[in-house]
Amino acid sequence: MTGPAALTSSFGLAGPSAATAAAAATGCLVLALGWQAALVLLDDRAVRRDYARAGVYRLGRGWTGPAALAARRRRALAEAAAAAALLLAAGLPSPRWSGALTLLCCALAAAVVLGDRAPRYTSVCLLVLLAVLGLRQVTVLATGAPRAAPVGAAASFFAAQMYLVAGIRKLRSPHFMRGGVIADNIAYNSWQAAAGSREFLPLPRLPQLAVLLAAPAFQAGCRAAAVATAATEVTLGLGALGLLPAAATVLLAVPTHLAFTAISPRRIVPFSAASLGLLLLAVTHPLLPW
Repeated sequence: MTGPAALTSSFGLAGPSAATAAAAATGCLVLALGWQAALVLLDDRAVRRDYARAGVYRLGRGWTGPAALAARRRRALAEAAAAAALLLAAGLPSPRWSGALTLLCCALAAAVVLGDRAPRYTSVCLLVLLAVLGLRQVTVLATGAPRAAPVGAAASFFAAQMYLVAGIRKLRSPHFMRGGVIADNIAYNSWQAAAGSREFLPLPRLPQLAVLLAAPAFQAGCRAAAVATAATEVTLGLGALGLLPAAATVLLAVPTHLAFTAISPRRIVPFSAASLGLLLLAVTHPLLPW
């Protein structure tokens, strides 16, 4: 059994159990941290190898050489260490030792994310997921067992806010609803890849970019994708609040974030993983249960 049927079988019609959701959310966090660290380290290696003298242009950072990337490299190594330690903590037999190590890893990862100072939506999602998982470990250390209700309620509040705000802002943006933001992102990704950034795939390549952007079918596809994105984000926000069945919310979230990732496969994985992990925790004990 594969696809949505397999997910429904694993989670049940009522959605994932608190333990299953916590394990899946931790896995999503490990993926997000590890992937983000790998992107920085690969970019740092490429700059030191190919652009050591001239440097490369990075949005928000200007012309960047190996020296300017040194601090990011150190943060990425700490981020990778936190991800590895989270996996180690998950395998510890003692709940208290596991909780203590997980809480320490969450604190380290949060410090790394805050140290980057880049105002990215991914950073917000990561910080919220770290805080919610940290809250879960605090309940483990305080009572000897995780308390699902406060963890789920906190995740529900923040996940609903993020999805609803994102969806409503998109609905209110004429440029987004015309598909302009999606087209802009595809063009931006192509130019960044051509400039040497390893965070982006070189698709489409620059010679084909102008033809693609002018194609009526591409423009219509961007408009349809924009409408679907805004509507889906609002729906997921309602699901995070508990106004939709938990299983339906999860089954909608998985393909949605896979579709988001397709826009920029290398760069959006941390955002999708962190968002999905938070949503999995949210549906276990939502604020307004179905």
